[in-house]
Amino acid sequence: MKKNTLNNNDSLKSLIVLFKAYHSVMENVKESIADVDLSLNEFTALESIYHKEGLTTQALIDSVLIPNSSMTYVIAQLEKKGLILRKKDKADQRVINLYLTDKGRELFDEIYPKHYNDMRPIFDVLTQNEEVLLQTLLKKVGKEAKRRLDDETSL
Repeated sequence: MKKNTLNNNDSLKSLIVLFKAYHSVMENVKESIADVDLSLNEFTALESIYHKEGLTTQALIDSVLIPNSSMTYVIAQLEKKGLILRKKDKADQRVINLYLTDKGRELFDEIYPKHYNDMRPIFDVLTQNEEVLLQTLLKKVGKEAKRRLDDETSL
């Protein structure tokens, strides 16, 4: 792996820029869904289930990065609101898959276009190639950070 040759004053600037960008984007996401009776975690879980129905709880946790203990609460809240339901997997009865109810699908079909229209302009400052590059670079950094954590926990 190539060593970064930035001087000491700039060595963590990428981290600061990443945190500032994350904070600003998240504030925009929160504002975008402020009129909806969903928490940010509920919205992101609902979005994942909408795009990939039949997710297991673990797959949902991995997809939205909400800790297991919090995800249990989020799923319970979405179920209580009548937006999702849990079904046992036909092939393996121990596995529970998550699906949107008709009410959940209708709600998401109603709220997602506004959210998309609120968020898309943030990324439209990039060309299509820049956006793909951003995704690639963020995945690269994220995978390395995860690998380092996994290495530390396996010691």
